[in-house]
Amino acid sequence: IAIIGTGNVGAHNAYDATGSKFLGIVVMVIDALKGASVIYLAKLFHGDYFAAMAVAGTMVVFGHNWNVLLRFKGGRGLATAAGVFAVVDPLFLIVWWVTFLTGYFAIRRDVHVGSMTAILATVVLAWSTPDRVIRDTTMVVCLDPNQMRIFIAAVSLLLFIRHVEPIRELIRTSVSTDDEE
Repeated sequence: IAIIGTGNVGAHNAYDATGSKFLGIVVMVIDALKGASVIYLAKLFHGDYFAAMAVAGTMVVFGHNWNVLLRFKGGRGLATAAGVFAVVDPLFLIVWWVTFLTGYFAIRRDVHVGSMTAILATVVLAWSTPDRVIRDTTMVVCLDPNQMRIFIAAVSLLLFIRHVEPIRELIRTSVSTDDEE
């Protein structure tokens, strides 16, 4: 996957480069399981210490996006982050999907536009969600909802950084298409 298509090692490139929905889904599931398993391992080794889970979750997305073994190339981190948040706080995974679909269908039918919409909206919604809701929906022990908000913001920043270039390219091609008309 790293030598075809965009060179990213994620599910989207696996699907785009091969045309195989099956392969795209397999890569997505593997990446999501990677994210979820890191949270389970952090919980296993550190109990209910939320900071350990937050650091582990952030670092697994970082490692996916900038893989040392691939000379700091990687994927865009979406499936890995989905696996992390499926275990930590499914509410924000649901928020992400709803805002992704909104961005995709309401703004432009482009995966990167949907992703960027979801990334930004999830951070805004995390900071505007009442503490009680965060405490009630979190699947791990998180006594301070601000820790969850910081965790969501950190992971979202990693996702945002990896989506800047595709959005730039989309804008560039849109502008050049408009200039030709």
